[in-house]
Amino acid sequence: MDRSLQEQRLLLPFARALRIADAQGEVTHGLPPELSHYSVLQRHYFAQAGQAGGTQVSEPLYSDVFNDWCIVVARRLDGVDGSFRGVVYAVLSQDHFHRLFAKLSVGEQGAISLRSGSMRLAARYSAVDPASAVGLGGQEISARLRQRLQADPQQGWYMTETALDGVERIVAYRRLPGYDYVVLAGFGTQSYLAGPWAEDALRYWGFTGLVLVLIAIGSVFLYRQHRRQYRIASYAARLAREQNLMLDNDLVGMMRVRDRQICWANPAVVRILGYSEEALRGAPTRLAYKDDDSYQRVGALAYAALQAEGRFRTQVQLRTADQREVWMDLSGAALSESESIWMMVDIDKLKRSEELAQHLALHDPLTGLANRRLFEEHLQLGLAHAQRTGHGMALCYMDLDGFKPVNDRHGHEAGDEVLREIGLRLRRELRSNDSVARLGGDEFAWLLTGVDDADKVLPLLQRCEAAIRRPILLSSGASVSVGCSMGVAFAGRDGHSSEDLLAAADEAMYQAKRAGRGRVQLAGADAPLVAEAG
Repeated sequence: MDRSLQEQRLLLPFARALRIADAQGEVTHGLPPELSHYSVLQRHYFAQAGQAGGTQVSEPLYSDVFNDWCIVVARRLDGVDGSFRGVVYAVLSQDHFHRLFAKLSVGEQGAISLRSGSMRLAARYSAVDPASAVGLGGQEISARLRQRLQADPQQGWYMTETALDGVERIVAYRRLPGYDYVVLAGFGTQSYLAGPWAEDALRYWGFTGLVLVLIAIGSVFLYRQHRRQYRIASYAARLAREQNLMLDNDLVGMMRVRDRQICWANPAVVRILGYSEEALRGAPTRLAYKDDDSYQRVGALAYAALQAEGRFRTQVQLRTADQREVWMDLSGAALSESESIWMMVDIDKLKRSEELAQHLALHDPLTGLANRRLFEEHLQLGLAHAQRTGHGMALCYMDLDGFKPVNDRHGHEAGDEVLREIGLRLRRELRSNDSVARLGGDEFAWLLTGVDDADKVLPLLQRCEAAIRRPILLSSGASVSVGCSMGVAFAGRDGHSSEDLLAAADEAMYQAKRAGRGRVQLAGADAPLVAEAG
């Protein structure tokens, strides 16, 4: 990297230095031999490049290394994952601009200066005192210039006494396109307004045209300098990026791919996929995918994104050499039209834990049935389907009879065994498309799709009631029995929303309990539909 910077340095004779700093602001390349350590962490241009990206031009600042005022042109360096890795920057001293301005003819009392957008003086040449460095880094300007900038911050002219040397000048200014800097060129009034007043207008407009030409020439020169610096910074950024991409490690898998064939893979890929380095080299990337569908799908998305944005990231299941399917965080960055670099991180344990956490959040830990939250989601979907298709749906709300005596006599562990067994029996008796849930305590509920009257519901509920009444053998050897009371509400007839339907079925269940338990009660009916099935 140092050799590359030295080569580029020869192409930039006007730059005092060309350097690279890492993400912590430590200069890692381009320091002179006498400096072993130098940090730019506190420099404003370092923070700007890190946050905004693109090419950043600093305010005039004083260099402790060169003991001179200078301007820094910096560009952000990114890693393959888009993270900030540092900056590459060039140092342009005020002396360079001073020599450039001195080559321009501005008359015996003329002056040219370069100021930042905040009017901080970066460089100045005055024909009255060519060697003067007065005002560098300062913001002292005339009141007249301040007025003109408020009226037109882009370009204009004015005539006043210069604040730095007291010479009266006619000055034209123009803001450089694309950069927060202003060039000012002034001619002394004694030299250019000494003739008869009849010639004033002609001289004035001739002078104004000359000033604008000088400003245009200076703007083009600075623009070409910055364009050249941009190309060099891009080249240095590419070198740094490729160097970081090739880091050999055993944690993050990295592959270089050309036309979907593996050119190179690091040890982490060998460990993650289980193939040898020889087997991976030259192999198609298809061998890492679990099927043709995922290979084609990821390929279509990835290479479209690489062409459009230069990078791509997804999470996908890959297949290892021993046929295990593991979750990977896969990200790629384009190196050219045909080549790309890919990184893979094993996230299989994380994805499995996410799936388990999601299951636990939506299911009752004791019975494995859906919990209230998941049941209400299924209820809302069922109502929407019923309204859309016109098919019926019933909600059954059940509370166990005689469960509290089991808890009191045999203990809570026995009660848990009873609840688990009831959950298993309901699963066996209900249809595969019927959603069943434990809502809490000894209350259960389920949805019956495609039914809209009691005649269709009754046979199924009788089977469930009979299954629940069968004796339950506890792990202690004791045998217990429980019954149930059920309430039934039909979609549309008893409620259009999930809240209304749940409330109707719940109230019907409590009606069944008040009527003597072991009963099925339809919402809105005066008497139970059926007593205990026997």
